[in-house]
Amino acid sequence: MNFLLEKREVKKAAKELSVTKINEVISILNEVLADRQREIETIEKLQVFAREQGFTLEQLGYKLSNDAITTSEVTETESKHSGRPTKPKFKTINVESQFFYVEDGKLYLLKTHTMKKGLIDRGIDVFPFSKVDKKFSAQVQPLLDSATAQATESFNAKVDVWNEWAKSHGEEILSKK
Repeated sequence: MNFLLEKREVKKAAKELSVTKINEVISILNEVLADRQREIETIEKLQVFAREQGFTLEQLGYKLSNDAITTSEVTETESKHSGRPTKPKFKTINVESQFFYVEDGKLYLLKTHTMKKGLIDRGIDVFPFSKVDKKFSAQVQPLLDSATAQATESFNAKVDVWNEWAKSHGEEILSKK
């Protein structure tokens, strides 16, 4: 919304500017753009230097802003060097604590509770297992099996990361599910 308001204001101001003023504005914008480019280059150099020294930028007290352009390669490399991974814990899926919703006549399992508000805003009812309609009861177990398979796959991937770190740091080696 702010962008639209700013765009309108810029258009209104542009109509009032003369050619000379427009050239001044363009030169100022080019200077700002050049400054931002130098900032981005400096941030990239800091990231490389921090990685070379074995630190993350967060450890050095620098938090990346959303406007900084980072590549996925830099992000992946930082996450590999960011220290101790979280020790994975396998969470069993209890059917009684699951929530479901029906969309286009098909039953779905609510994967995360952050989805709940979005679904409700779209007019889709979210309900607990105890309120699943009988006509959908046959679909419940395959949904739970699929969710369990995804949880197991995710857990096993996290165990791989944990075990790799644990070997070099003398921590407990976990087994896969």
